[in-house]
Amino acid sequence: MSSERFLGEIFVRRAGVAADRIDALLAIQKEKGGNFVDLVINSGASDEAALTRALSEESGVPLASTLDPAAIATPIATKVPISFSKVHRLLVVDEDDAFVHVVCSDPFDTEAFDDLRLLFGKPVQVSLAGAESIVDTINRVYERSAGGQELEREEGDAPEDEAAGDILDSDDEAPVIRWVNSLFLQAMKERASDIHIEPEEKEAVVRYRIDGELYVARRAPRAFMNSIVSRIKIESSLNIAEKRLPQDGRITKKIAGKGFDIRVSTIPTSRGYERIVMRLLNKASVLLDLPDLGFSPRDYALMDTLIRRPDGIILVTGPTGSGKTTTLYACINRINHSNINILTAEDPVEYEIPGIHQVHVQTKIGLSFASALRAFLRQDPDVVMVGEIRDKETVEIAINASLTGHLVLSTIHTNDSAGAITRMIDMGVEAFLIRSSLIGILAQRLVRVLCIHCKVPYVIESLELEELGLHEERIQARTKRRELGTSRYFPRSVVEPDVLELTHGRPTVYRAKGCDKCTNTGFSGRLGIYELMLIDDAVGPLILRSADAQSIKRAAIDQGMDTLRDDGARKVLTGLTSVEEVLAATQEDIDIAAERAIPSVGNLRAAK
Repeated sequence: MSSERFLGEIFVRRAGVAADRIDALLAIQKEKGGNFVDLVINSGASDEAALTRALSEESGVPLASTLDPAAIATPIATKVPISFSKVHRLLVVDEDDAFVHVVCSDPFDTEAFDDLRLLFGKPVQVSLAGAESIVDTINRVYERSAGGQELEREEGDAPEDEAAGDILDSDDEAPVIRWVNSLFLQAMKERASDIHIEPEEKEAVVRYRIDGELYVARRAPRAFMNSIVSRIKIESSLNIAEKRLPQDGRITKKIAGKGFDIRVSTIPTSRGYERIVMRLLNKASVLLDLPDLGFSPRDYALMDTLIRRPDGIILVTGPTGSGKTTTLYACINRINHSNINILTAEDPVEYEIPGIHQVHVQTKIGLSFASALRAFLRQDPDVVMVGEIRDKETVEIAINASLTGHLVLSTIHTNDSAGAITRMIDMGVEAFLIRSSLIGILAQRLVRVLCIHCKVPYVIESLELEELGLHEERIQARTKRRELGTSRYFPRSVVEPDVLELTHGRPTVYRAKGCDKCTNTGFSGRLGIYELMLIDDAVGPLILRSADAQSIKRAAIDQGMDTLRDDGARKVLTGLTSVEEVLAATQEDIDIAAERAIPSVGNLRAAK
């Protein structure tokens, strides 16, 4: 019986995996190769923790209590070549007079245990852990063992590029390559979106951006900086001899079985070293659909209606890193059908979507957003997505496209929804063209999601209620305004009271605490808060008069629009995020809705 078949039978008996599923996976493994346990996990048949428990129960080998790199005897662990440790997914953690203590993922790998017994000259005592955590610890322990002196000796040397493939399968012993690979692996494990490598006075500091916040991940001797830069430049096909000018490159890597597209940017600094920032884009990330973005019922109903319009312009606005591109992808993914021709111009193309024809903008060769959009109009499109409106030429072509029967989606950098209108006017676009083509503007921010394992409930304070705009007078005004002013513009079913109108007194909300699950930050992941302005009969006349942003925003609120702070307050009340996160993300908002809006409600009643 093969070892894979033997493991499969254990998983059927002990982990509850269906026998026919095991048979199918064995056939795949026989055809394509690879590790069988990884195949079971990646297929979703079971998870690593369940399989490790099953192997422990079957073999009688205990589970490892912990895998803390700091508690592992590095000189002992590194007696074993890193290639051997990775291939067999085991790590020597300690040695005493009687035994060599090993943590492994396969208790039946007797050949590897025999090799260790010969190497150390004593019996092997085994405990079990998941392969993923073992490999992660291997990278940390062996990277730490490289030490500063060995790295300094390699300063100025450009390590040769490794063969393409998963970095976990790399057998390279070169400290620089191993260190950089472990950097990518740790970033993937911790869900980092960006890696910053920064030269300081005495050391090189690596920081990860996780859920929008920067954290120091590791440090290295500053003399190591040249070797790091050289290694990354080689991988991203940059000129390693050019250290005076900024450079941009790209790396495609496979990390723990997942494909990543890494955008690399280097700039020279006054310290004589280059600073590197890398953005990680997971090619395997699942594109979100519109319902997954966290819209309120009103905003979801409106947005779903707007993206199905045959023409017009929909703008998504917000600062860099606020999730605008994700929202645009969700919109076009929602309407992506074989009977619709969708073209996109992006800088760069972050995710490839089947059925949609995407163009990577390259200004160096004259392929700008404007030129791409102009060419799109000769490609018989139904829907066009433009990554960003940056100038008058682009916005004018977008307007012409919408007026000739195309739906255009794009982004623009402003603080709120009303600001997008005044920004277009500042670009020199005629107000009547904006009124004729623009159908909706979505402003958004990202706030961190509270960790479900450690968030702490408390009764919200009166001051926090006031700051969130949840005082009684405003809630009453908002309820009346929605009842009188919104049913003309979207389905009556979404006019039902939501959590904001139902708020009374001082409700229970949550704050961050921190635990092992969230690396002691108190947060895990991010979600959007939104402000969707419909260009209707109330807002349109103000655009034609070139009214200021505050007047336009007040008119939209009178028609039922929720501000960014309103939507943030809704997510605080439902326990998704904290008061502090919402106040920080919306602190620059003009809180027009906090004004006592009763007179506006009266005006609406008189108008009816």
